[in-house]
Amino acid sequence: MKHRVKIVALLFVLTATASVLYAARPATLMKPAFMARYNKDPYSKPELRGKCSVCHINHPGGERNEFGEAFEDAGYRITPQMRTKFPQLFESKPRDAENQDTPPQP
Repeated sequence: MKHRVKIVALLFVLTATASVLYAARPATLMKPAFMARYNKDPYSKPELRGKCSVCHINHPGGERNEFGEAFEDAGYRITPQMRTKFPQLFESKPRDAENQDTPPQP
């Protein structure tokens, strides 16, 4: 019986340790390749790059929000229609166009 108690206690400690390590993992390890697609999009808002909440309801991931569902439905591509439907996630001008309004300084 003592042997069984020790095994149960060891399993509990291992499970608790694994849970703590999982919860404390660095955010850089959690970013999927799909986040890179948003981050590289020329219309993506700088303040939202790297944020799980662009596609997910809960941090760090889990259930998808409306944009995350649309992103999946579009084959994990960002389309012009998505930029129009979700203006809160995108700039009106692409990054490269932001500096075209002002002439270059000599």
